[in-house]
Amino acid sequence: MNILISVIVPVYNVEPYLDRCIRSIRNQSYSYLEIILVNDGSTDSSGAICDKHALQDDRIIVKHIKNSGSSIARNVGLKLCRGKYIGFVDSDDWIQPSMFEQLLKFSLSNNLKVVETNSIEAHRVNINSEIGSIVGKIEDQQIALYRIITNKKFAVWRRLYHRSILENRFFLEGLLHQDVYYTIDIINDIPQIGYLENQLYIYNVQNPTSVIRSEYSIKKLKSINAGIYVVENTHQYDNKIQKAAKQYLFWFLTFHYNSLYTHSYLDRNFAIRKEIRNTLKKYHNLKNFYLYSYLILIIPRAFYKPFLLINKRRVRIQATINNILKNV
Repeated sequence: MNILISVIVPVYNVEPYLDRCIRSIRNQSYSYLEIILVNDGSTDSSGAICDKHALQDDRIIVKHIKNSGSSIARNVGLKLCRGKYIGFVDSDDWIQPSMFEQLLKFSLSNNLKVVETNSIEAHRVNINSEIGSIVGKIEDQQIALYRIITNKKFAVWRRLYHRSILENRFFLEGLLHQDVYYTIDIINDIPQIGYLENQLYIYNVQNPTSVIRSEYSIKKLKSINAGIYVVENTHQYDNKIQKAAKQYLFWFLTFHYNSLYTHSYLDRNFAIRKEIRNTLKKYHNLKNFYLYSYLILIIPRAFYKPFLLINKRRVRIQATINNILKNV
């Protein structure tokens, strides 16, 4: 096949992981690729690693920009790419050798604009295991949204997109959880999506410098509207989807509410926590029940931080007991 796939990789300070990532793309069984590495102002040797690979492989385009965040880096890649299909890979992750071949094949054989693959966390990968037969299915909007929302699988790197779906569609700049907005909008615009159950994308959860796994910060706080976006943009679906969306919102807002109690300097006057409580009151009821959101609503503000500390200790003790019992 001579259908060009553009692979966009935003790169920022991932020196220990970048070579593995790029090699996994270069070594794909489907070779008609355009690999766009956008170096987002890295201060380590990531930029030099990108340039080294570009000298070795003429399919690689390197763009160096000042540090602006992954959303802008991805947008730069979208403006540069020429492929009929477009995929994303995060620069600390890597992919199985046949990932893009299998995604493209399933897309073409079923006339689909978007195809998604399952993923696996890097520390769970068995390097000696084989992928096996490809298991794929076609999902309508309802089934796809329910699976994506309940499993929190919004990441754009797990999908291959036909160019027509991404035309003039860019990432929101300066926001974490940008994938939530992007994925909800895309699923709302297509009647079907392909889904491969095989774990073809390897997600690295052991990178301590990852923004998602870093300390809670004002940047993370700015992402607080992502949960509300899911609820407000799925109201046209049935009760099952709407309930899943609200459960996601409760989980999301509970995370922020709890984090603000351990990082209170970000909300000294409690205005944001008050807004979170009001949002939970708006959506939370017996039909849409989430225990931790309910506790936010009923525990007085003065007692909430002691509750968090006690619960954190309880979880730690329970984990210790579980480990002991596993080894008995």
